[in-house]
Amino acid sequence: MTELLDDFLVRSIIAGLLMVSIAAPMGCLMVWQRLAFLSDTLGHAAVMGVGLGLLLQLPPMFGVLGVVVLIVVSLSQATSFNNALSETTLAIISHTGLAAGLILLGILPANTVSLEAILFGDLLAVTLTDLGMILVTTLVLAVLLLQHWRSFVAVSVSREIAQAEGIAVRKVQLLMYLMIAMLVAVMMKVMGVLLIAAMLVIPTSSARVLSSSPERMVMFSALFGFAALGGGIFSSFQFDWQTGPSIVLSATTLLLITLLIVRRVGS
Repeated sequence: MTELLDDFLVRSIIAGLLMVSIAAPMGCLMVWQRLAFLSDTLGHAAVMGVGLGLLLQLPPMFGVLGVVVLIVVSLSQATSFNNALSETTLAIISHTGLAAGLILLGILPANTVSLEAILFGDLLAVTLTDLGMILVTTLVLAVLLLQHWRSFVAVSVSREIAQAEGIAVRKVQLLMYLMIAMLVAVMMKVMGVLLIAAMLVIPTSSARVLSSSPERMVMFSALFGFAALGGGIFSSFQFDWQTGPSIVLSATTLLLITLLIVRRVGS
């Protein structure tokens, strides 16, 4: 087993499968609550976390996790949560975090970190340590999703109705945003900060046009994610393209094909 995991391609495929598996339900929740821009914001701000982690001589993952958790907790403590999540506020946080991160990385010694890997990910460079962190994060998020799925869906449908049913809406929202922060911190290694939101949203958008229930949408989202992962890895080897962008392009191609088929069938 250890010898098998020493193969970089096997590690990459396992890491990709784990990420797609957990990105499917998380992406659905984000689409239902219109939080796609939040994942994009956290991804950009994660660059600052990488810089802080390296400056403090800590693993970049811890710096990223610290920054994104601080952001979501700060947003949750705002007087008006919905106003805190306005596009303007998130855009300010996104661009400020990215700018600060680039400055921090710029003052580090040369060759300390690959900016290209941070921005676009490096799935084929996943190490055993990275794989372990991805596995643990996936398991933690899966357990939380199973425990709170009904509450997450209820809040996504209607906050008012969920509150009337006795659900602590603010606490459920905060938990979900912390889970998004965890996912972004780990997914950065695979997809890069510029592509994280794409893989959370595009497969889910493909699944949305085929689904009649939340659970079916999660299932289709996972299937589209797996297909995009396979297409991206194949394209990367076949044409020597970057793996992360190849996966996103595969996901978008599947979305366009799905929309075309649904339109043809509908007409």
